[in-house]
Amino acid sequence: MQHYEVKSTVWSNPRLWAVSLGETLAWAGLFYLFPASLIRWKLHFDWSISELSGGLMIALIVSAITGIGSGKLIDKGLGRELMSGGVVLGGVSLLFMPMVSSLEEFYILWAVVGIAMGACLYDPCFAILTRHYSSQAKEPIVMVTLFAGFSITFSFILSALISSVFNWETSFYVFGVLLCFLAAPLFWIGISADTKVKPLAAGIFSESKSLVSFFRGLIVKPIFWGLSILFTTFALNHIMLISQILPLFENKGVSSTSAVLMASAMGPMQVGGRIALLAIEKYLQKEFEIIRVASFSCVALVCASGLLYYSEKNPLILGLFVVLQGGAFGIINLVKPVITARVLGELNFGFISAVVGVGYIFGFAVAPGVSGFISDAWGTDRLIGTTFLLALVGFVIFSLSATRKINRK
Repeated sequence: MQHYEVKSTVWSNPRLWAVSLGETLAWAGLFYLFPASLIRWKLHFDWSISELSGGLMIALIVSAITGIGSGKLIDKGLGRELMSGGVVLGGVSLLFMPMVSSLEEFYILWAVVGIAMGACLYDPCFAILTRHYSSQAKEPIVMVTLFAGFSITFSFILSALISSVFNWETSFYVFGVLLCFLAAPLFWIGISADTKVKPLAAGIFSESKSLVSFFRGLIVKPIFWGLSILFTTFALNHIMLISQILPLFENKGVSSTSAVLMASAMGPMQVGGRIALLAIEKYLQKEFEIIRVASFSCVALVCASGLLYYSEKNPLILGLFVVLQGGAFGIINLVKPVITARVLGELNFGFISAVVGVGYIFGFAVAPGVSGFISDAWGTDRLIGTTFLLALVGFVIFSLSATRKINRK
């Protein structure tokens, strides 16, 4: 991507359209297809929810490890190859998924999917956009997330339709083909080879600071830990709920069809949260302080878990939960790279983004296994209560670190 005048050309930039559509397919196939298939797998394999959830946990742990290397490759200008190759690897893995016959094989394949996740989902994508648009990256990121916000809807509905007409195996073949032959070319087209040209980032760690000293300077900042913990608790809260979303809704008295529809609505709510933020800013003709936006998102997340806890057979409260949960997660994914760049700096941003995002991906990683264990052992109400406490802890710690940073100015 070249350095365009962002405000006037983002929405007419065909490369950004390509990246947006590619990212939508990547999220649909590599992440949301897992929770969409969870109940069908339980019936097919006769494995427990916690055993199955271990597959997504392994994938996301591998993704967290892969993310560090991905950040360094992006700083070297290899984002195009990274994201295109990653999504192909993920697509091929999905094609092999129906062939598994043991839990070990299931875990191995999801570990490979984890490599693909670390190469082509939000963190590497946003690092590429922020690296090239700098302080003007917000609108390109908005565009990508507006499209990708519908990935959960696309994944749940398409997989449900294919599985009902054929079987779950066919849905994996379809998504595998989509990733290999549609998402990969979209990334290749959208992320131009000219992204290799960026003199500031080309000499990563070579001009004034070594990798070790740069890292040390980063981790002594309280706001670094505040951001890391905020992102971690957001990931834990959201994925603990999303990975069990269909069983959660059904245990709250929702029919299977309604549960799929409500889970699918989480995507539009993510998009709605982002649009609402931009619309309010445009109406007021001012940009909100990014730290306040992040804090507001965390408060909404706390409220969402509280509503879900008391939503027994109450469609209105369940609807409010979907709005708040989806909206909060949508907004935090929008501001995550922007707030990272503003409070921690833009130099070596690919590396910074990967490091501060380790906890976020770690949260994604352990959330499915932890939520599956809590649900199996103590029930869904205890699971919801845990997500409430996590969101509350994240809000308190982030608020303290942000206040300390503001007071130092």
